[in-house]
Amino acid sequence: MTKNNNWKRKFAFCMILVLSLTGTAGCGSNAKEEEILEMVELTDTIRWFNASYAILTATNDWDYNLFGGLQNTETNQKTVRKLLDEKWGVTDWNSADSTLERIRDKGQRSDFARIVKSLEKDGMSDIPEEEREAFLLERYDIGKEGRAHLYVEWYKMYEQYGIDAITAWDYCRAMNFLGYYYIAGYYSQEEALDMSLEIAEKIQPMFNSWDELMDSYLRGYEYWSEESSSARKALYEKIKARDDSPYQVDFHTELMKTW
Repeated sequence: MTKNNNWKRKFAFCMILVLSLTGTAGCGSNAKEEEILEMVELTDTIRWFNASYAILTATNDWDYNLFGGLQNTETNQKTVRKLLDEKWGVTDWNSADSTLERIRDKGQRSDFARIVKSLEKDGMSDIPEEEREAFLLERYDIGKEGRAHLYVEWYKMYEQYGIDAITAWDYCRAMNFLGYYYIAGYYSQEEALDMSLEIAEKIQPMFNSWDELMDSYLRGYEYWSEESSSARKALYEKIKARDDSPYQVDFHTELMKTW
């Protein structure tokens, strides 16, 4: 039993993505000298949307109080289009829509569910925790011992949080992509915000607080990247403490169409 992806490729992609985005951070400030094509009013609902992916926005040194993280200018449109093309093969409305659908409707949580359900079927729950790595190495072709440790951790996530343990990772990424699509010009403002509202209304009943949502997001990050989420967790705590934090918006605030 193996994961359907290559962890080295994922790690390289993660690092390239962060570097690529960080390298365009100046677009947000330089864009002040350009004509802003369109503005999204910063209501509580929009701040809620922004909060769902504020960790990545802050990682990229973009502005989490702007929908999509950047001002909507021609320069930033070109930057985000290049990013979407190079990293995701998104070049137009159709490819944007199919990518969003894949993340929103399946994402990493589908693969996670397949793995943990298979382990459960094979009796993982009956194996003492300290014996699980040996059980996996004996029973499955999963490579070196470190990989077995990952499977043990993923199953612990499942035992503690259920089948939706990493669901926020997919939904928050879908919210993030809608911001990208707006800045790139592949979705109109209304289309991007309408779909953001639709996804946010799915997310909100599943969690009780920003902490719960972000914990699930960070578990998903660990599953996807196969590395610690401690740096992103620390960044989340820093954002929460800031005066302009989008997390000041009540998680249970009534989400409504304000555009």
